[in-house]
Amino acid sequence: MRCCQPTVRIHLLLLAGLYSSFVSGVAFALSDQLNPEVQLPTARIVLLDDSIIFGDVTDISEGTVHVSTLWMGEIMIPLAAISTLESEKEIELLTTDDRRLSLSQLQLVEGEVVLEGENNLSVQKLSVSNPEAWEAGQGYHLTGRASTAFVYNRGNTDTDEINADLEMTLESRRDRFTLRGDLEDTSSNISTITENGDTLRSNQTTADNWQLTGKYDYYLADPRNYLGVNLGLTADQFADVGQRYFVGPYYGRKLFTRDDLKLDAELGISYVDTDFIVAEDSDYFGANINFTGETSFLDGTLTLYLRQVSIVNLSSMSKSIFRTTVGLRFPLLLGFEAAAEMSSDYDGGAAEGKNNHDEALKLRVGYQW
Repeated sequence: MRCCQPTVRIHLLLLAGLYSSFVSGVAFALSDQLNPEVQLPTARIVLLDDSIIFGDVTDISEGTVHVSTLWMGEIMIPLAAISTLESEKEIELLTTDDRRLSLSQLQLVEGEVVLEGENNLSVQKLSVSNPEAWEAGQGYHLTGRASTAFVYNRGNTDTDEINADLEMTLESRRDRFTLRGDLEDTSSNISTITENGDTLRSNQTTADNWQLTGKYDYYLADPRNYLGVNLGLTADQFADVGQRYFVGPYYGRKLFTRDDLKLDAELGISYVDTDFIVAEDSDYFGANINFTGETSFLDGTLTLYLRQVSIVNLSSMSKSIFRTTVGLRFPLLLGFEAAAEMSSDYDGGAAEGKNNHDEALKLRVGYQW
């Protein structure tokens, strides 16, 4: 009988250890539940398919509810997909007719916001929650970004290349101003050794061009539609373009305005005038077709962006201008960001003997505000 005692003791010790671990785990879980610092979800959302989501409502805009959840992070739910929503968090709502509603709690039932003492409000009349001053029609909102791509190479050929890009937007409920600029300058110092051992250096500029575009948009009764005018200036020494400008009106439409997907399309008429350095000057009227958009994914970690500018020469299609920029942008720290970008520029009206197609792949670093 004594020979079995060590085995029994081991079993008892294992059981005691398991019991202690179980009790400790339960105590730890209960302590977390009772800890006043632990923030419980303030909203309960029931979808039309009877799914239930717990979280915190962080924003309502463009027919979408933004919810911060514990396990799924930030998610977006279309208002049309919600059966009921109950949130204990204070919220201010701005309606499409510019009414401001301050609610101690938010309750949505079957497509309507429940209001005390008055008729319920259809969710289709919601514009934005917790609006900033400019969203409520007071003043302007300034956003922008500046970035640069720089190449420094030393060897048989010393190459210095800089490409700077700037974009700023000043927007209100009524209108929008946009300014875009791009500068590229590349120079090379070539070293050659002569027969007597001397070193000869020669400097060659291989790229010298810039672009500047200004736009003004005026929003119509439906702010997704707008009328605008743009003015563009550009110069490219190696394309024989001393100066080119284009100007003209257009009609624009915001096809998508969600936080994770934005796309503007514009159609108009432009007058294009080119002063060549050597070749004969030219001018024409063209159809101006623009697309500007971006979409974010992985909880906003990555942003894919697009800029497409087309000026179709109405008298000669082969002399049209197409400029396309596609890039993938991601944040760094403190507002700084990086991007991998590809651009393709086609200038059908280039001077004779000049290349009419330029392509570039760049790694950019910049700052957003």
